Amino acid sequence: MRRLVFVVMGLAVLAVAAAVLRMTNEPTAQPATTELTEEQKAAIVDEVSAISAENLSAWRDADISIGMSYYHDSPDFTFALEGQLTHGFAAFGDLVDSVFANVASQTITLSEVQFTVLAPDVVYERAQGTFSPTDTTGVTGPESQYALTALWSRRNGEWKILFGHESFPPPEAESM
Repeated sequence: MRRLVFVVMGLAVLAVAAAVLRMTNEPTAQPATTELTEEQKAAIVDEVSAISAENLSAWRDADISIGMSYYHDSPDFTFALEGQLTHGFAAFGDLVDSVFANVASQTITLSEVQFTVLAPDVVYERAQGTFSPTDTTGVTGPESQYALTALWSRRNGEWKILFGHESFPPPEAESM
């Protein structure tokens, strides 16, 4: 009986060792890469472009709650503004609240917008244009140039911005 137990235990050890060897010698499973067709890319760009236009409309109206709904509420979210990185959705919300505290609306005109599909669920947007804010007393500020970049990511079926960046030209140096 003791011999039978040793034989069974030995066979079990050999079976486990063989399984481990098979797992370590098999190539790691890689996801299949499928190239998107130009038609698929165009459809994705059309979808994200329409959502981006809705987002821009919310910022024209200085509607913070709607504007913020186009960003991922995620700890991964990062926004770069004028040399500062803001990490996380909540911190970005605080920044937006302070910037828009006295803004009633904005005139925003885009002169260039481009979208690049990086993957079926990732789109890179680049845009530039001008904006001028109107404050809550009705005073409209000067027109300024700006540029933005956004990385749109589709999670749970929704396209939202995961990484964003805006920049403005430096103020003109005062003449001496």
